[in-house]
This record gives sequence, C-alpha cells and structure tokens, in this order.
Amino acid sequence: MDFRLHIGVHRSATQHLRKMLWQNRDLLQSEGICVPLADQAERAFARAIKQISSGVASAEVKAELVSALTEDKHYRRVVMIDPSISGTLMRPVGKEYFYPRIATTMSRILNVLDGAPLRVFVGLRNPASFVPSCYCAGMRHNPDLSFEGFVADANLQGLRWSDYLHRVQLKKTELPITVWRYEDYPFMWRDVAQALTGIPNRELLVGSSAPVNTGLSLRGAILMHSYLEEHPVGTRAEFEKLNRAFERKFPSSQGFNDELHWPEELTEGMTENYEDDLYYIERMDNVMMLSPERHD
Repeated sequence: MDFRLHIGVHRSATQHLRKMLWQNRDLLQSEGICVPLADQAERAFARAIKQISSGVASAEVKAELVSALTEDKHYRRVVMIDPSISGTLMRPVGKEYFYPRIATTMSRILNVLDGAPLRVFVGLRNPASFVPSCYCAGMRHNPDLSFEGFVADANLQGLRWSDYLHRVQLKKTELPITVWRYEDYPFMWRDVAQALTGIPNRELLVGSSAPVNTGLSLRGAILMHSYLEEHPVGTRAEFEKLNRAFERKFPSSQGFNDELHWPEELTEGMTENYEDDLYYIERMDNVMMLSPERHD
C-alpha cells in the first residue's frame, strides 16, 4: 500500500478537490483507492503523529493508522487531503517562512508511515492573494485578530514556496512532490485529481469547476474587524449573520483591496517573486509541476 498526501496549502481549493473525490468515490474504490472522510483522516493522522512524538513504536502506529483510514478493508492506495499537516490557517507565515513547522511534521509523518511509499501534493498560490485570503477565512475562527497582527513581523517580500518545498523534503530529494498553481486549478482540476489518485482516465471523473475560495475580501475583513471592535456581538449566530452581510457587500470575487494595508506595489512585488519562484520550482529535483498545457 502506498500513500498520497495532499498537504495544502490553505485557501488553494482543497475543499473543492475533497468534494470532487467524494463524488467519485465509487470509481476510486473500484480502482483500489481509499479516500477516507476528511475528519476521520485528520483525527487518525493527528493521533498517529502524537503517538510517534511520545515514543510509540513506528510499526504499531502505522498499523493503527492504516486500520483507521481503511476501516480494515484492502486497498492499494490511500489518498488524503489535509492542509493542517502544513500548519494552521491562522499561522500560515512566520517571520521568514511559510508554515515554519512543516519540516518537523513531515519528519514525524515519515516515521509514522515506517517506510511505506509516499508522494506529497501541494497546491501553490500567489502569496499576494494567499496571505489575505487566509486572514479573511481565519476571521471566522478568530474575529479579534487584526490584519496587522496577522502579518506582524512577516517578511512578505521574502516568502518563497520553494523554501517550503525544500523543508517538506527535509532538504533532501528522496521525497517526490507534485505541485500546481492554484490560479490554474479551475482549468485542470481533473488533472490534479488524476495525479493525486493515479486513476488511468481523468475523463471518467464527474464534477464541476465551480468557483472556489469565495468569501470575504481583504477590505471587507478589515472593515468587519473594525466594526466588531466598536460593536461586539454576543453570540455565534449574531457573528455569522454579520459575516454573511459583509460577504454580500464585500465579496472576494470583486477583488476589493485596501491600499492602506496592502499597497499595489506590494502586490506587484510579491507576484513577480512568485513567478520567479515557480521557474525555480519547476527545476527542483523530484518535484513535478502540473500545468494546463502539460500533464505527464
């Protein structure tokens, strides 16, 4: 049995891909591919990582993990999508890096899998839209956090996905990684699903490329945070009602921005860095880049 782990990143259409795989679960099961429910898989992996950290033997942890994921049925492959492996939505960037703890987590996962074949999958996103999108989504979990606090001390112009991928590989090249651009995903979700699962014919996959990662714009999130500081809500239901109102008025699809907090020159600089970084990533050892023009 081998493992395919899609470890994020957050706000890169992971929920859409999960939904598409679930819609095609009968096809995947007929090919010997297990796609466990998201919550079930996340709990199982979190428990396994905790056990490894506390010194439980790798073989014992792996056996328990496989049992939990497959429900003791026979499969040739387990496919899992879990952005939380990379880190938390509310802490996607550190002072210098994306997801500062990813190397530690990957080391533990390799110990958990105890030599089982593994390929990692990552959807990359322009940092100029990734960072604001994480904050806007994170507002639902922590409405008290300001955008300034969210990006405090982060060197936004210095963020590179290539560094993140090197740390995923533990600065070696034995671990194979498949990546793609979030910006291309709506045009090639079947290619991504085929690469992730290994099914021979992507045209058999049913589903749609509906818009992904809709929600609140950065401008809307900053305004809602200011509103809540002056008019705090008392219940979760009241917060959800307010959030829906702001999403209607300031949807992310309209691309609203706030020049005070996210100036145009920052967007341009981060976007140029992203394009340069992708050029480097395409040439990294044991990293395959999927694109709408080419799928090997």
